[in-house]
Amino acid sequence: MKALVFGEILYDIIEEQEYLGGAPLNFAAHFVRGGGQADIVSAVGDDNRGWRAINEITNLNVNHTAVNILKGIQTGTVAVTLIKGEPSYHITEEVAYDFIDVNQTLPVLKGKPYDIFYFGTLAQRAEKSRSTLNDILDSITFRHVFYDVNLRKDAYTPQLIRNSLKRCTILKLNTDEVPVISQLLYKTSLSNELFCRYVKEEFMVSLIVITAAEKGCLVFANQRLTTLPGTPVQVVDTVGAGDAFSATFMLHYHHSGDAIAAAEMANLIGSFVAGKSGPIPDYTPELKQQVALLTRHQGR
Repeated sequence: MKALVFGEILYDIIEEQEYLGGAPLNFAAHFVRGGGQADIVSAVGDDNRGWRAINEITNLNVNHTAVNILKGIQTGTVAVTLIKGEPSYHITEEVAYDFIDVNQTLPVLKGKPYDIFYFGTLAQRAEKSRSTLNDILDSITFRHVFYDVNLRKDAYTPQLIRNSLKRCTILKLNTDEVPVISQLLYKTSLSNELFCRYVKEEFMVSLIVITAAEKGCLVFANQRLTTLPGTPVQVVDTVGAGDAFSATFMLHYHHSGDAIAAAEMANLIGSFVAGKSGPIPDYTPELKQQVALLTRHQGR
């Protein structure tokens, strides 16, 4: 199973420590750890952070041949402030991932088979990267197109959200984003279920997943909204937890076609990441065993 992942590569700076991340890279890394393969489309600067990122991405076993290395533009950074484990972000603008070049990217991708395409919102804030994203979607066919909203301040518009919803088959967002997007698109505050029904009716989205932190998640499939409880954990920081959830969900949904079972496993991995520092912690032997047991159970 192979995913093509589009978007930002950056360093999260948390309490003066730098962690390689960005939602797309976090997704790719967890997708690989779950047993899949992932190529990432992005850009880094021709600077210390950029080359350090390439080295770390190599160690994560994520294919980076479609990552542009750009001279004169710095690698992305985000200053993360934690309040009771929950992050707030100060995101640097006009960095490398804002300038992903289709001419450096598409020739590397054409002819390769991919099952899943992942994209988010932040890397679409700049016209050049947004155009490259649309060119990729126009040029390559995927079984699933997964849109993980990940709203960030001053990095989205109603039109950008609407265009993204038109391109995806699976939508993932969190409970805080539901009322924001409800207001953006429908000028009213909708319940989780009504939001899902509105989006399902207007767009070609086949499946909607809403994460709810420690409360678990909700899955809207076959015109029904199902609530799944979370896995208890002592939160250290939640950076990357939603991305781990997304990667695990897509791995197992693609394999089984069972959105509820996929969400159960995604809750497990997302909670584990929330209990660790940084967005891509090493999985423990115990967690790997739990994943293996659940995977065998799903395969019956």
